[in-house]
Amino acid sequence: MLDYSWPGNIRELENEVERLVVLAGEDNTVTPDLLSSRILEKTGGASPAGLKGINTNGTLKGALSELEAYMIKEGLKRTNFNKSKLAKELGISRAGLIMKVEKYGLDKRVKKAS
Repeated sequence: MLDYSWPGNIRELENEVERLVVLAGEDNTVTPDLLSSRILEKTGGASPAGLKGINTNGTLKGALSELEAYMIKEGLKRTNFNKSKLAKELGISRAGLIMKVEKYGLDKRVKKAS
């Protein structure tokens, strides 16, 4: 979002933020893939693989934890929470994946307090 020139000024920014909030839903997580196509086209397609939007401040350990949690969260969604399948994709044991899911609070059965 920082790389976009916002030719529509504040109204365009407000509309995009509202759109992102709606698309994030109950998950409350905004990722680059939720951005409007016009923004992605003009900024070169900000994607997780391109490392745009990744916080480069702080420690390497913190950044790696953030990336690990993101990959697991997205993988769980993609595999419909099939931990055996995801563990195989990630190249880790199922038990290791379960520990990481608990560590990052990503278990779909645990309801978040609002």
